[in-house]
Amino acid sequence: MKTIYLIAFDELRYWRRSKTAWTVLVTLLLISVCAAVVSNSEVSRRADERLAQQAEADAIFQAQPDRHPHRMVHYGHYVYRTASPLAVIDSGIDSMVGTSVFLEGHRQNSATFAAARETGLLARFGSFSPAFTLQTLLPLLLILCGFASVTREKENKTLYQLVGQGVGNSSLLFGKSLALWFVALLALLPLFLLGFDSTANEEFGFRSSLYSMTFGYLIYLSIWVLLIVSVSALLRTSAQSLSVLLGLWIITVVLMPRIASAYAGVSAPSPSQIETNLRVAETMRSGGDSHDIEDTAFADLRSLTLAEYDVEKIEDLPFNYRGLVAFRGEEADTEVLTQFAQERMEQELRQKQIADSFSVLSPVVAIRSFSMALAGTALQDHHHFLRAAEDYRYNMVQTFNRLQMAEMTLAEDLARNDSDESGRRTRVDSSAWTDMPVFELRSLDHAQRWQAGSNPGLTMGLWLFASFVLLLLSARRLHA
Repeated sequence: MKTIYLIAFDELRYWRRSKTAWTVLVTLLLISVCAAVVSNSEVSRRADERLAQQAEADAIFQAQPDRHPHRMVHYGHYVYRTASPLAVIDSGIDSMVGTSVFLEGHRQNSATFAAARETGLLARFGSFSPAFTLQTLLPLLLILCGFASVTREKENKTLYQLVGQGVGNSSLLFGKSLALWFVALLALLPLFLLGFDSTANEEFGFRSSLYSMTFGYLIYLSIWVLLIVSVSALLRTSAQSLSVLLGLWIITVVLMPRIASAYAGVSAPSPSQIETNLRVAETMRSGGDSHDIEDTAFADLRSLTLAEYDVEKIEDLPFNYRGLVAFRGEEADTEVLTQFAQERMEQELRQKQIADSFSVLSPVVAIRSFSMALAGTALQDHHHFLRAAEDYRYNMVQTFNRLQMAEMTLAEDLARNDSDESGRRTRVDSSAWTDMPVFELRSLDHAQRWQAGSNPGLTMGLWLFASFVLLLLSARRLHA
């Protein structure tokens, strides 16, 4: 073990004397710090904007005057997704999917106000964030720093001197790896400090997710360290080592994530928005128009309700039958809308699973899925927001439908457009929406995030094992 430390210390001392190594190290640290500062500023700004917009939307909604309840159903309300505290490290898909949903009766609207729109949900190269720096730029800088770690000894004829002094092949490679791993650890430090600060008042286990995320990045960087030293040990010259490692970086970091995204889109194509809207409209049309109490789709509802209350006419019911039709109609509409929404989410998850399968070919694909899952900015978190928004929408609409049933008679409701006085009799006091609970999104907990990141985490573990085996094999062939 002492020999390994001495080799690592000697490698670090060589880098201290090398202008190239100093340039790489300084660049690495500057990029890491700048990414942390820029990401923290941008995410904080967006989070403040969302909070302000949500507060404004709540104020506008609650400030509405006395209205007919069904007018409030169509007036609608905006809800915004709160930002994850770990989005400062990895913004995930947040910049490509919407952060706000407009809620109204009879419809489930898509999320809007995305910061960026790309060709698909999974087609992303990365934004300037600590995650992007660690996943994409840091391996390149580690290559520039360590591609000659072993080939330099061969070219300078110092390898045989080390062997002659009793330094084992494995000890030499482990020492070189330890030095390069120390450099990677320096770049990881700003990420951890930024995440630690952002989760100071954390809820939902984000501090635990930060620890898991940091450990995952340690594994990912260790994979690259072992690969770099192994390739440097297997090849004869530094030029060969640099060429092979740069080719490996281009394939695994640049090309493979794009190929995975494109292949997922082709293998599991999604229907267009227009096609989906037509299918939804056709299905809902067969369920009747809840604005028309004479619609034949509600004939059974009328018969059953009259029999239940033992009356002959809907005017004799102890509540506004029109409100009941609206209530039941919303139930039926929501069932249809939820079915199509679930199909869309399952389709997106299938695409993601296909793309994630490329993690066996590229550790970058694995670390991206792992990082987004732990940061709370993955596809599952977006779906969680959409489901929470839909639950809030349904409860809000049905609250107003109940008010329509209870606060006016059927005769008053049918005659509300006859005169101003008739309209005033069907208006509900504005306290009904003033007292509506505000939308609060409860994030997934750490266990759910960890479960989502377990498969890519396991894949990274396999990559680490394979890289370690490659290092041992390269130690055997060091003098070949």
